[in-house]
Amino acid sequence: MSVTAITDLNASVLGRQPSYGVAHSMQTALPWAEKERCIYPNLKLRMFTTGMRQNRLAKLVGIDEAHLSRIVNGVRVPKRQMKLEIARVLGCDTEWLFERTMKEAGKFGATMGVGENLLHR
Repeated sequence: MSVTAITDLNASVLGRQPSYGVAHSMQTALPWAEKERCIYPNLKLRMFTTGMRQNRLAKLVGIDEAHLSRIVNGVRVPKRQMKLEIARVLGCDTEWLFERTMKEAGKFGATMGVGENLLHR
């Protein structure tokens, strides 16, 4: 079943007119897309600068690649032990690696601890 078909089905159940716009369809079909998430730009930066691919990092820390993907993309917040293990494998400070930036509905919001010295660590 396509996203549009699901959206049209949802619209008919809720008594709304069906929408055929892609952006609207995605928002209706994926209500979690509207929520605010924590992302870790330093984690992505460190993975890039070290050449560490997600599948390799996941294997080295002993988790599924899909789980690591959710952490990197801000869908899941890792527990302290997982943060320590990822930082150990990447060879950097845990606090710096997991500084957070808030992201909401397609735009970047206020930062929390991520500053101009991002590349200097």
